[in-house]
Amino acid sequence: MLSKLKYLLRSGLLPDRLFLLSNTQHEKKLYLTFDDGPVPGVIEQLLDLLDIHQIKATFFVIGSRAEQNPRLITEIHQRQHAIANHSFSHPEFHKISHAEKILQIDKTNQIIKKITGQSCSLFRAPQGRWDIKLLLAMLKKQITAVHWSRDSMDFLKEPAEKIVERFLKQPVKSGDIILFHDDDNACVDALAILIPQWLEQGYCFNALESKH
Repeated sequence: MLSKLKYLLRSGLLPDRLFLLSNTQHEKKLYLTFDDGPVPGVIEQLLDLLDIHQIKATFFVIGSRAEQNPRLITEIHQRQHAIANHSFSHPEFHKISHAEKILQIDKTNQIIKKITGQSCSLFRAPQGRWDIKLLLAMLKKQITAVHWSRDSMDFLKEPAEKIVERFLKQPVKSGDIILFHDDDNACVDALAILIPQWLEQGYCFNALESKH
């Protein structure tokens, strides 16, 4: 109940350019987002699946993994997906100082720009842990803070069928920003089932864009 209340307050009070929870619109669009990569052995299969269905998505990468796997970041970029910032080492943001948070963000943005040649203007806090000081800092840097409206809960490392079942019980709606993690094959297996169903329902998919 508390998490739902916080969601309603944020969605009602905070403008999209400060804090993006979903993209409200008339068209049937969904936004697939993937946290914690790139992870070799998973990302390649995921990219191929997205290509099969001609879908563009948003990848919130961890800076240390991007630094270790520049080839995978280049692959994501060349396939015209959006590359976004998910901190350098995925610390618990509520346990580190504001200065450390900014360092995590800046370091990762530098890595992304070095590999892709493009600036990054999307950020998602690890575990979705936000505070108003961080949001205002993102606004000053002209970086859009991105949360999510639907959580696949694939971090539980359950079989893909469980993930699919959750979405069948609570169907997606237009504008949903859907959270997956591309550090495990479960997301690929689940989406191989879910994407065709969503397409049949008339949804299309877009990568996220900065609101600045």
